[in-house]
Amino acid sequence: MEANVALDQAVAESRGGQSLRIVVVWAVRFTRESLAEILERDPLVSVVGQCASLSEAITLSSPTQAEVILLDGRMPDGPSAVRRALDIAPELRIIACSVRETEEDIIAWAEAGVIGYIPRTAALADFVRLMIDIHNGEQISSGRIVTGLLRRLAMSARRGPNRGDALPLPALTKREREAAELIRSGLSDKEIARQLNISLATTKSHVHNLLGKLNVQRRSQVAEYMREYGNHPA
Repeated sequence: MEANVALDQAVAESRGGQSLRIVVVWAVRFTRESLAEILERDPLVSVVGQCASLSEAITLSSPTQAEVILLDGRMPDGPSAVRRALDIAPELRIIACSVRETEEDIIAWAEAGVIGYIPRTAALADFVRLMIDIHNGEQISSGRIVTGLLRRLAMSARRGPNRGDALPLPALTKREREAAELIRSGLSDKEIARQLNISLATTKSHVHNLLGKLNVQRRSQVAEYMREYGNHPA
């Protein structure tokens, strides 16, 4: 307890006694309001807004007053929503919360443009400190995630900046292409099934076919393939 108090004091001093101004973006109102109320109890944080979506956050009268947007990482099509928001307001600094700490998901969020993430396994007591660390440019990640990111960077480096020779996508059915794009956006099989209004078994069948057609073994590799080559016509 004493160590935590001392650390909080050090953080407060480093910010000149000013609290971190945040906007909470959460689709579920009860969760949004509860989280905002809990965060407001910490003197290191000041909640300056609550929104149900990123599009709503962009329309705030003074969005630049917020230093950080705290985003529900479980929202459908989250990475795509972040891309759209940053296209409109590139100055936004977004932290994705309650994120599955898998290589596939973290890469999807990173490429979307978030400044960091808080995993689903994070304790509420650590929430504010993690948020401030991310705002200051520090991100705690597991060794597995770091290894995956390094592998991703290595793959991009080997391909080089010239993408004129990028491979076209193999012939995919409409459903397979839709499933691939949703995998690229970071959705799980259950989320894809709901999005496409098909059964989970059918979704898994499409994903299995994708793995074979793209000659890869994991969903994360499907996402990588689509990010690299998905915009090139077959």
